[in-house]
Amino acid sequence: MRVLIYAPAARMGGARAHVLGLVPELAAIAPEDEVLLLAQPELLADLPALPAGWSLHVERAQARGFLGRLGWEQGTLPRIAERWRADVLLSFGSFVPLRCACPMVLEAGNALPFANAYWHVLRGESWRLQIEEYARWALLRASLRAAERILVPTRAMRQDVVMRVPELAGRIDVALWGVASVFHERRWRQPPDETVLGVSKHGINKEFDVLIRALYHLPKELQLLLTGTADESRWSARSATLVSQLGLESRVCFVGDVPNPLVPDLIGQAQLLVFPTWCESFGLPLAEALAMGAPAIAGDIPACREVGADAACFYAPGDAQSLARSIAGLLDDAPRRAALAHAAYERGRAFQWRDNALAVRQTLERAVRGGG
Repeated sequence: MRVLIYAPAARMGGARAHVLGLVPELAAIAPEDEVLLLAQPELLADLPALPAGWSLHVERAQARGFLGRLGWEQGTLPRIAERWRADVLLSFGSFVPLRCACPMVLEAGNALPFANAYWHVLRGESWRLQIEEYARWALLRASLRAAERILVPTRAMRQDVVMRVPELAGRIDVALWGVASVFHERRWRQPPDETVLGVSKHGINKEFDVLIRALYHLPKELQLLLTGTADESRWSARSATLVSQLGLESRVCFVGDVPNPLVPDLIGQAQLLVFPTWCESFGLPLAEALAMGAPAIAGDIPACREVGADAACFYAPGDAQSLARSIAGLLDDAPRRAALAHAAYERGRAFQWRDNALAVRQTLERAVRGGG
């Protein structure tokens, strides 16, 4: 099979981790495939050696701006697919060409556009951002309808897509994501310090403000580590301002942009991990913590429930008191924390990139056959 993989949008977070985890496994299970991978140079540099049939090409579509990227995806990308004689196009960019000579598989990895809460929160943003997001949503709907198959990482995400675009129900496949091997190789052991870790990019759907307010109601010896920096986004800046307003400067530390291979070191320093969120397609930081056997608390939403199952604790999104009770309940109950850590480690075995690659490969084959 000749596969064109379009992944310039996989620059950070879960999207980048997905491509880095998936590509080597796809190469391992189907070494005879011929694959053309278009992605950011930083991502290509982090890939291991691949079979001779793989061609890697730098593509910086994100640098063109929305309209420039739109023109490239709708004009140049389908021509590349035709000239290269691709059997199938796999896109990690949220969009696909609306017309293409080969069948297309679209990874719908961003849950936000499918969540009613997102459009409600968006009303508080600038009119320019609202217009841009509605334009992206129109293009995303058209892309979803143009794709032969659609990939999502959880059943919860599948349900979100079907609720918004019901006619896609028969074309959506679930391929559970994995986590990097470094998380499976490291086992969490309870550290001596009273530290809680909050992991994720600071975005519109993350509730670091709720986590900070929860800390305010917890014992003063408890410290909070947050990934990222205080100025990485307007949401992290808001969190930093809240830290100052509540007088928590001595208890909250932004640890900077931590490369994914070093995140296990952070998890190992914490009594528990908190994944504060109100909307997710999967929840990679939660899965990574579980793979290490670390106690974890996440927002009580369908995707996190699916990933965490009975091996994580959950709080009511938006409710700082609920989160404070969840944190205190784990920190004050050593046997419960130990039992949760054991359950987490067992649950974490489910997140394997090889399994994800097998499911993705099956979807590609279905797309080539015409969705059968």
